[in-house]
Amino acid sequence: MKFKKWTSVISFFALLWSTLAFGQVDRNSAAYNLEAGLALKGYDPVSYFAEGGSLPQKGKSSLSLEHKGVTYFFASNDNREVFKTIPERYEPTYGGFCAWAMANGSAIDIIPEIFTINGNRLHLFFSKRAKRNFDRDVTKYEGKADSNWKSLSGESPRL
Repeated sequence: MKFKKWTSVISFFALLWSTLAFGQVDRNSAAYNLEAGLALKGYDPVSYFAEGGSLPQKGKSSLSLEHKGVTYFFASNDNREVFKTIPERYEPTYGGFCAWAMANGSAIDIIPEIFTINGNRLHLFFSKRAKRNFDRDVTKYEGKADSNWKSLSGESPRL
């Protein structure tokens, strides 16, 4: 975890320099919460939403898809096909880091089974307590997390 934290800090400053020098970043997968390029610890991003069953499911490596430098696993071919149509709708907010932590200026790992859907946004958390805190005022904390994510990654938030 210490290595990941330092890697994030180094990535942050490299991105900050490049953002200041060149403007908005479309995708900065180096700032994402990934394990060897894999998002959501292998969980299927579509499974969190109603069309995917509304319950997080582990994806299968045989049903993977790479999107802009990030690999996702899917529980079914149908979910993979749904993702292909509008990937941005299903990607987690804040590069897959905890939404509550991001609202408080930190990039913290998540437990994929703890989540909130707000509109079209998938928010993940590191604990049930973090989720409860975030859910008390989703609009307020989304705004804070969106701003912090922009500072960390250079990306505009997914809406």
